[in-house]
Amino acid sequence: MPVVETGAGEVRGFLDRGVPNWRGIPYGRVVQRFRPALPAAPSGPIDATRWGVVSWQVPMGLTPERWSPLHPDAVKGEDCLNLNIWSARPGRPDPQPVLVWIHPGRHMVGGNMTTVDPWVLAAHHDVVVVTVNFRLGPWGWLHLGTIDADLADCVNLAVRDQVLALSWVRDNIAAFGGDPGNVTLFGLSTGGSDVATLAGVPAARGLFHRAAVYSGSAERPIGPGEAARAAERFVAAARPLADTPAALRTLPNVALRHVHRQALRAGEPRYEAMIDGDLLPRPPLESLRAGLATDLPLLVSVTSDEARILDVVAGPAVDRKYAAFADPDDGATHEERIAFLSRKLYHEPAERLLAAVHAAGGHCWAQVFDYHPTTSQLAGNPAVAGRAVHGADTAALFCDLATGDAVDRAVGVQVQRALVGLARTGRPPWPEYTAGDPRARWIAPDGSGGSRRDPLPRTPPRRRALVHQEFRASTAEEP
Repeated sequence: MPVVETGAGEVRGFLDRGVPNWRGIPYGRVVQRFRPALPAAPSGPIDATRWGVVSWQVPMGLTPERWSPLHPDAVKGEDCLNLNIWSARPGRPDPQPVLVWIHPGRHMVGGNMTTVDPWVLAAHHDVVVVTVNFRLGPWGWLHLGTIDADLADCVNLAVRDQVLALSWVRDNIAAFGGDPGNVTLFGLSTGGSDVATLAGVPAARGLFHRAAVYSGSAERPIGPGEAARAAERFVAAARPLADTPAALRTLPNVALRHVHRQALRAGEPRYEAMIDGDLLPRPPLESLRAGLATDLPLLVSVTSDEARILDVVAGPAVDRKYAAFADPDDGATHEERIAFLSRKLYHEPAERLLAAVHAAGGHCWAQVFDYHPTTSQLAGNPAVAGRAVHGADTAALFCDLATGDAVDRAVGVQVQRALVGLARTGRPPWPEYTAGDPRARWIAPDGSGGSRRDPLPRTPPRRRALVHQEFRASTAEEP
């Protein structure tokens, strides 16, 4: 049984398929609802052989939920600040790069997820992998301090959770064989946006040293005005259960979930970080453009057909999103609308992030994922079968390189090698993005990969013929 001594006490783990694993290690304490967390206190031996508590979850829409991303035995609660670690050789004399994963889920769902297997990166690449649980929904992303002076510190609670987790990693990861001076923060979708946001948080500087943003952006945080309006809508939806922001602190958690559902009827709640002038002093993109993270090598990745994920959402989601833009072309075909939304919602924000980092003198790399793994949870859905939709790259990031489909494994090698190369050397294995040479690496299983000067898709991507007999993996390093 792997035993490690940390600042919070002795931690006892177990072997996950031969790799030492510690689960549910506390890094912080939620002492009171809607208050900043405190660091974890020493508590004697910690049994880290089971998943820790994950945050309470809230539904992302009004339709009944038919699928949960969590392990079936997940326990939910407010005091959910814990993390998990995989390290193949915790007693090693040569500390290894550390990868810290921030999960997706629109800040409403997620945590210890069945679609993510961090064991893969530790087992196949001999790096130390950390996954983090933090507060979700109104528990972590409702900025009540914007409308109630008595709750002035109730802003950016979940962002503070994430900074607290990174501080714990800095102070303790060496005991697990990790290098606290070489931490790569990576995340996908909302988690990718969290990574980009943390790159613009001065208090997080020095807590991570490389970053990888998958299908995220640096443009998600909202201003105090929008945060206040979102808080007011939530309080209004709470009546008659609660009449004031302070009264929300004593509601049962099931009641807060009910209030969230009521708020959904008036529109989707914006559970996002807030530009508060303190922890997040200005929009992250502005901070990056001003040079806050010039020493932070950055990988920015998108999928070629991002917005097609909307075809699996109930209702006419594509048409609804498309109509929200100014002067939509009513004659546009469904394919053209998807390409437009992929561009506006994902590809252009990625380009702006790359351009901001490069303009400030930083180093960045662009990647386009153009495949749908057979192990993806959506692989059997005819609406998106074979298309590189939003989130399809998750299965490649955590693909077991020793089993399964040969094409999946070969694509997984490319995606994982880029991430691990960033972590080990500070650069993926292809030329970096510059204004004069905006090159991206395309991950494609049919031989059409490699570096391209036009990095992100500008027209509807053609449907890839995923015929295994014709597979020619693009694995050679580009000059």
